[in-house]
Amino acid sequence: MHSIKSYPLTALALLGALPLSWSGAQATQVQLGAKPPLRIAIIGAGAGGSSAAFWIQKAKERHGMDVQVDVFERLTRVGGRATTVHPYDDTSLPPQELGASIFVPENKNLFRAAREFGLDLVDLFDEDDITLWDGDQVLLSYTGGWWDNLKILWRYGYRSPSRSQTLTQQMIDRVLTMYTPTLPRWTSIQGLVKDLGFTNYTAQSGLDVFTSHGVSQKFAEEMIEAATRVNYAQDITTIHGVGAGVSMVASGAAQVSGGNYRIFEEFIKRSGAKLHLNTTVSGLQKTISASTGRQAWTLSGGSHIPSTAYDHVILAAPFAFSGITLEDSTALLPKVEYVRLHVTLVSTTSPTARPERFGLQPGTHVGKFILTTKNRRDTGSSSSVCDTPTSDPAVGPGCKQNLESKPDFNSISLHQTFERNGRKEYIWKVFSMDRKNDEWLEDVFGEGTVGWTYRKVWYSYPILHPAKAFPPLKADEGLWYVNSMEPFISTMETETLSSRNIVDNLLQESFGHGICPSSSSPDGWGYTIEDEKIYGWDC
Repeated sequence: MHSIKSYPLTALALLGALPLSWSGAQATQVQLGAKPPLRIAIIGAGAGGSSAAFWIQKAKERHGMDVQVDVFERLTRVGGRATTVHPYDDTSLPPQELGASIFVPENKNLFRAAREFGLDLVDLFDEDDITLWDGDQVLLSYTGGWWDNLKILWRYGYRSPSRSQTLTQQMIDRVLTMYTPTLPRWTSIQGLVKDLGFTNYTAQSGLDVFTSHGVSQKFAEEMIEAATRVNYAQDITTIHGVGAGVSMVASGAAQVSGGNYRIFEEFIKRSGAKLHLNTTVSGLQKTISASTGRQAWTLSGGSHIPSTAYDHVILAAPFAFSGITLEDSTALLPKVEYVRLHVTLVSTTSPTARPERFGLQPGTHVGKFILTTKNRRDTGSSSSVCDTPTSDPAVGPGCKQNLESKPDFNSISLHQTFERNGRKEYIWKVFSMDRKNDEWLEDVFGEGTVGWTYRKVWYSYPILHPAKAFPPLKADEGLWYVNSMEPFISTMETETLSSRNIVDNLLQESFGHGICPSSSSPDGWGYTIEDEKIYGWDC
């Protein structure tokens, strides 16, 4: 497993073909007789929905069950919040990740998928070129040299970075047990949080969790908050402790060449499921199947929706944004607010931001990654999210920032360079809580330097408030909710873990076994995950 760098402890993105048996257990064949196939509808073809279809297929390969799967996606593409655009709409130029941008080696499912599917990975980021800005002044510049390390030691001491790294690693080690057969199948997020030993961490703010482990308030409010603002657009005082810890994991960050969505396309392709693109499901009704006499669900939403009654529905999209109404159902899915994040991709001829924009002398070095922390000297400053609740009728509830707050963006990062018309251009990505116009961009990069821009508003991830309760993963009989995981940890990877667990529970309920044969054993793993063995992929 990749280690986490001691300096700086920040994240820089924005939240195999192996034998089928670990213990020699043979695939169990299910005697089907004349029973009709189990029919499953999956709503959403992003990370959660595509991987759910894939996990079902893995189980079919091992057990021989008769299961038919339909995947419904309202967009014209697979990938959900993972999508790319080409600068200047020129497909000869490298595509740029517009949404979910990176994953790290600890994300075992995504790394395994990329390897098995033959997808090339692109290593990202020189993590040793960072400027930390609070809206008024540069607090720290870090380029990785010994002098910069001394500056960090002088500012924060040795104990805070070391203790922060230790706590983060402890969190990672617990999360990695989710890839082994030793962690029981969970039936609620609260149960999972308890099994992982995270109950106190999710119930407290990141500031309270890290300072209770001996990390100084200054380090938490500057270095850790820089990570939480770029990953989840939240300050250290408002995000829960697990969200803060997840934000600190950045070493070895990578993305799929050509776009991360390619993993999810492969999940669908290899699942054998029938994919219905450009198909909006607007209603779910619980009923009794005329053909089987079992409880079932029917879907509504247009002429492309099959009249089939489904035994199970896996909802793999945020319910608040789905526009789905539930009929004759007892399901109670609580309101979850999402961050309303502005993403701006900009191509410039400038290899760096203007130092004068950040109160520095002309010619002073500005990092390739400009991270931010709340200006606590300014009593009018606000936190990253939830100053003003907002509800977009097209997509649902969210929050936005006080536009006068400092700093006026979350992060600015250099992502790629390319040649165009005989000159080098630089692709930068800006995360902010409001729209950044061309004048603002030229103020940052220099007048006349800005070429192509692309702007997108995402309801990108839930606001990770400290919490003791989470949405149900089984909302009603036969109705499963992949995004129940998001208020706990919101990443592409954890959506694949959530979908695997839901498929495991669904199959156990329907056939008496999960994705893997019930006779599979941990084979002496204990709590150590090996790169070669990942639960769900291997049994």
